[in-house]
Amino acid sequence: MVEEQKVLSIIDYINQNGICNKYLYKINDILKFNKNIQVISRVKDKKSALEKMKVRNFNSANQISDYIGYMVITNTVEDVYKVKNILENNLGECLEEDYIRNPKNGYQSVHLNYHIENNIPLEIQIKTKRMKFAQDIVHDKIYKNVNLSDSLKSFLSNLTFFTLLRQ
Repeated sequence: MVEEQKVLSIIDYINQNGICNKYLYKINDILKFNKNIQVISRVKDKKSALEKMKVRNFNSANQISDYIGYMVITNTVEDVYKVKNILENNLGECLEEDYIRNPKNGYQSVHLNYHIENNIPLEIQIKTKRMKFAQDIVHDKIYKNVNLSDSLKSFLSNLTFFTLLRQ
């Protein structure tokens, strides 16, 4: 119960202090070089955060890596890596996960994970428009579908991403 309360406190702190918008402005300022890039932001919903703790068997609120999330959408894979380099050069050290070179159940994107003020986890996902389109389908219809087994979710996810992302 203590960790669940900590999750709620972290989200309240983010919202009360406008931290999501603060970093959205910073990211937009860094990426102003290209009008073809779209940045979407969100603060994790309280219900979603608590559900994530439960489903993933997290023991600590600190295991949630995306209280604040940004999705940077580009036109090409080449642009994904340009944006990644620019963000890393301007925002500093981060944990990078490259799911383009190493897809996860077919999912492709580059994730940059930072810890910002008060050690709050922030995640930036960088992907192409096609990757976002495929992710939207998989996330809504497969990943969040409680009626599907994990093995079926994995199979359908791989199939969907393969079909939509093959060049």
